[in-house]
Amino acid sequence: MTKLINRKQQIDNFATLALGLMVIFTFLAGVIFWIYTFTIYDNSDRVINQYVSYYQQSAIDDGGSDTDPTKKTGKSVTMAHPDEFRGNMLYFDEKGNQIEGQAATGAKNVLNRKITLKFDKNDLGESPKTVYKNKTYLRIQAVKFKKGTVVVPGGAGVQSAAYGYVFVDVTDTVVNLKKFQDVLIWSFVWAFIFALFFAYFVSRQSMKPILRAWQQQQDFVNNAAHELRTPMSVIQGKLETMLTKPTATIREESEAVILSLSEVRRLNSLTNNMLTLAKSGSNMTKIEKEKTDVQAFMVKVLSPYVEMGSLSDKQVKVDVDVKQKVAIDRKRIHQLLVLLMDNALKYSDDGDAIRVSAKVEKKRLVIAVADTGRGISAEGKKHIFDRFYREDKTGNRQTGGTGLGLSIAEWIVRAHNGKITVIDNKPKGTIFRVTLPL
Repeated sequence: MTKLINRKQQIDNFATLALGLMVIFTFLAGVIFWIYTFTIYDNSDRVINQYVSYYQQSAIDDGGSDTDPTKKTGKSVTMAHPDEFRGNMLYFDEKGNQIEGQAATGAKNVLNRKITLKFDKNDLGESPKTVYKNKTYLRIQAVKFKKGTVVVPGGAGVQSAAYGYVFVDVTDTVVNLKKFQDVLIWSFVWAFIFALFFAYFVSRQSMKPILRAWQQQQDFVNNAAHELRTPMSVIQGKLETMLTKPTATIREESEAVILSLSEVRRLNSLTNNMLTLAKSGSNMTKIEKEKTDVQAFMVKVLSPYVEMGSLSDKQVKVDVDVKQKVAIDRKRIHQLLVLLMDNALKYSDDGDAIRVSAKVEKKRLVIAVADTGRGISAEGKKHIFDRFYREDKTGNRQTGGTGLGLSIAEWIVRAHNGKITVIDNKPKGTIFRVTLPL
């Protein structure tokens, strides 16, 4: 069931990411194609606008006279075009019929004899557009002439033109545009196919930390339930036993009371540790650093453990060689040292030695807690910082551990942007090495 849910979530993530990439690629392709189309037609449109402006200016210069302009100039207006004009012109009468047999008027006007169009008055005032005629692509724009200002020779003699189409042969441009369109489409198709594989990979990778966190949560809940159930069962059993002996004295039931109080303390420690880990996972706890005299701080924190070691026939030595002040969260580093020392004392026997050292190496504060105790197996080193993990599952209850201390220690170090590692202490024992940036 869990795998099915995970698979469904992965498919949903893949579909969402793939759809988003498709929208982005489509929008990007559309923008590129629109910009390229606008740019590629820009030169032709400037040629057309040049010719339209020429005729409009000719009409203004004519002064609006309805008389035949050939009487003033001795030639038709259309015979004088801009020298650099590269367009062509088709002329139409008042009814919109093309004037046949008109004179050649442009640098490429051989097309005038091949192209036949019907004038559409709706094209007046519109921007240039592309039409396909006689296997040729034309970029055209309609223009209206003032009456009597433009005359052209036609089949019935000299005729006055009322309308015209300025056009440029853009066949090569359209062919190139179609080729670019094909290249663009195929490029984005292959890019999208690649993006699908990328989306699939990302959806799988993005699920890994989620699944890992979900699995950790499940393990945490299961282990927490087990750890809470055990001391509560012990307390409940002892209390029920005491209820069966209403006449018994406290001295007679002192063993049951002591065991119950021990389990209560263990339960209290467990809930505090679980609360600390819960806060660390939700970023509720902030690290508040302040400049600290590390030597004085560590001597003060570890002095009780020196005494505890002497009472239990264990030698505890503190060696701090840090002259400068270091910015640390005193409360959390205090907690870190307590956790590491508790762990060292629990898993070392009478006559073993524990050495705590601190020094500065390469702009980093290095704290090491080394013991000559039982040591940790190679497999244990892989899981030592996992929540509720215990190297010694049988003896751990006697020492009162819950398997959360080193998880909290690791979080404290990470919160300081540091690193904690565990290595073997030759010839026996374990070294916990903490590295904190200055």
